[in-house]
Amino acid sequence: MKRAFTLMEILVSVMLISIVLLGITKIESQNIGVAHYLSNRIESEFANSLFLGSKISNYNKEKLTAYDALKDFNIDNLDTKRVLKNIDRVVTTQNQIPIEELPISINLNAIMLKGDFSAIYYKITP
Repeated sequence: MKRAFTLMEILVSVMLISIVLLGITKIESQNIGVAHYLSNRIESEFANSLFLGSKISNYNKEKLTAYDALKDFNIDNLDTKRVLKNIDRVVTTQNQIPIEELPISINLNAIMLKGDFSAIYYKITP
């Protein structure tokens, strides 16, 4: 008599393989979601950097486009203008906070950018 697997052993092994594959698929979909989130977050941080020029403190609670924030650069390329006009943030600037406990007195400005991924940046001035 030849030795072979029974039907029950085959069904159990197929079920175990299915459970393992289901777990792997779930982990893979979570990793894809995290990758998309990180990609969008990095893109947002890059776009936020367009608003961190020296004149950003002049705006408070105003919606500003990246093109308006970069007016000093005299951008002539129409495609670049179009892209920059589509990037906008609500800029909120907090008044200067004097810090006098340090050996040098400095001022701290908080710049809040509200968009898809809101962020707070701090500017230190002597």
